[in-house]
Order: sequence, then C-alpha cells, then structure tokens
Amino acid sequence: MAGVNRSEATRIQADDNKEKMIASYKDSLEHGAYFLVARSQESLAGWVLIDRSLDWFTHKEIGWINDVYVKQEYRQNGIAKSLIEQSLVEFKHLGYDDVRLNVFSFNEKAIHLYEKLGFKDVSKLMRIEL
Repeated sequence: MAGVNRSEATRIQADDNKEKMIASYKDSLEHGAYFLVARSQESLAGWVLIDRSLDWFTHKEIGWINDVYVKQEYRQNGIAKSLIEQSLVEFKHLGYDDVRLNVFSFNEKAIHLYEKLGFKDVSKLMRIEL
C-alpha cells in the first residue's frame, strides 16, 4: 500500500510514489520510528507511524505522527480513530507531552477527525505556483 497512501494523502500522482514512501519509511524506522497496525482476520487494515521530530522554534523534541492510513474497504469503522488514540497512549508512555502531525488542507475528513481528537492548528504552510 506504500504509494497508494502517498497519492491519496498528497494528490501527487507519480510513478515513483511507492519507492518514495518505502524510502521514507526506511529512513524513519532506522531512526527509531515504528508502526502500530490494525488488522482484520483477512489482512492489514491500516497503520500509524510513531515517530519524533523537533519543534522548529524551540528545538524541543516532540512526538510526530508520521503517517496514518486505513485501506479503503476498512474506512468509516473507527480504525483511524483507534490507531491515533493508541498512538497518543504510546507517545505519553514514551514521555512526550506534545504530539503533532501534518495534513493537507484538502483532506477535510482527516482534519475533522484530528480536531475531534483534540488536535489544534499550529501553523499554516502556504505556497504559490509561479
């Protein structure tokens, strides 16, 4: 599913989406990140990647939800909510009091879920195409 999640999350349609996601996962895993997964009896249903980062301004280490994905056929069943809630338990256990994530502004369903779970806007990344 690496690559499918990248194109859905970013709306970037590229032939190398799978390779880029795998490379990103490998880099994160080599630096201590790990996955929490949700499974059905048949297969993997979804995952969240537990990671860490630094606050840009304070340089304080923070918890970072690097990736959240639920396969299409398992959506609308509370899996993403459960994965994120469990990730917050993990982060608390790891000693973090600040957990962040990034989401594209078009992903209104994810934003609604994150806000429902207590996440708040921290900054806004903007761009212009020239």
